[in-house]
Amino acid sequence: MAEELKQTASGGPGEGQLKTGVDFLSRALKMFFGILAAFIIVALGWFLIFGGSFIVDTTTESVIVLQFGKFKQECKEGWHWFLPSPVNRIVRIPINKQEITSTAFMPMVPEFLYYQGVKADGSEPTETDEKLVPGVDGYVLLGNNSILHCEWVMTYRVTDPQKFYLTCLSTDEAENASAAASGDTSKGQTASLGTARVMLKNLLDDVVIAASATQNLETTYYDRAKYEHTVKQALVDRIAAMDFGVTLENLTLKIAAPPIITIPSFQNLLLSETDAERVVEEARTYSVEQENLAKSESAKILADAGAYKLRVVKEVAADASYFDEIYAQYSKNKKATLVSLFSDTLAEAIAPVQDKFIVDVKGGGQSVLWLKVNQEPLQQRAASAPAGAGGGPAKEEE
Repeated sequence: MAEELKQTASGGPGEGQLKTGVDFLSRALKMFFGILAAFIIVALGWFLIFGGSFIVDTTTESVIVLQFGKFKQECKEGWHWFLPSPVNRIVRIPINKQEITSTAFMPMVPEFLYYQGVKADGSEPTETDEKLVPGVDGYVLLGNNSILHCEWVMTYRVTDPQKFYLTCLSTDEAENASAAASGDTSKGQTASLGTARVMLKNLLDDVVIAASATQNLETTYYDRAKYEHTVKQALVDRIAAMDFGVTLENLTLKIAAPPIITIPSFQNLLLSETDAERVVEEARTYSVEQENLAKSESAKILADAGAYKLRVVKEVAADASYFDEIYAQYSKNKKATLVSLFSDTLAEAIAPVQDKFIVDVKGGGQSVLWLKVNQEPLQQRAASAPAGAGGGPAKEEE
């Protein structure tokens, strides 16, 4: 174009001015194209160097790199660089704890259950509120055909991002609208957990239905810890069998209650069972006390019997030893032994008698001699003795 302008300008008047303008325009175009080329080179260099780089936050995410739509690599920490889109695509997968609350088994107006059969303001529910409408109100059917309302809170964590992405993940462009508007699409898309949450919630509801069918009202309403453990164990087994990269952190039974209209009856039953437990505990305490008392008395009786047995055995052994000794003396001198035994026996027999007499009876009308031989009391003897006299025995009364 510049050459044509030069040829046209060479044939007419004002050739010098036109040539100067053409030269200026040519230099301006060259400068513009040079600046444009430099900008393109700089932009291409930035795009290649920084456009495919990213940093992984190890506390909240793990990054999946897809090459032409296929899984290539998982990045768990640090700074990484890959060729940007459309060659590689980055998907950020949250790995922090996630919560899912299932209210599928709660009534449409759960306020009465949360406040034990009354509203938040303390008012009683109306007849319409107490009705359970199948298909509208949720409930779970127990093994004994009882109805129970329950609410569950599940906490889980993604532990295998690759399996999680390949089995149950979807991306949500709406979540990255702000990044796309700013042109920062190279940083990757944050994966939406919507599909996974729906799947896990349905899995939880299915496990609750199956586990509740094996329980009764006593174990679910009055022993919530056991019911919660049963459902949790069943859910852990199901998640492990499906193997989609998710680990169950915790499962909490937030509320478990019968239908609204039956809550007062259940409260009365609970009070009666509390009284029954108190009476049973008192009876158990009394039984333990009586048992301990009986054991104590039994031990005392056995101890007394043992002591009595030992004493009797010793007495019998002493009597046997004494008999053997007497028998030995008797074998040597019968008369002397008999006289000694008679004297000992007579002394023992008259020892308790206070007044003792010797009576000598003579025939032929003679007088009878009576002799009192018992001792005077020691105090009386000491009083009747003269001062300075010896303490010898007193003379017997005649």
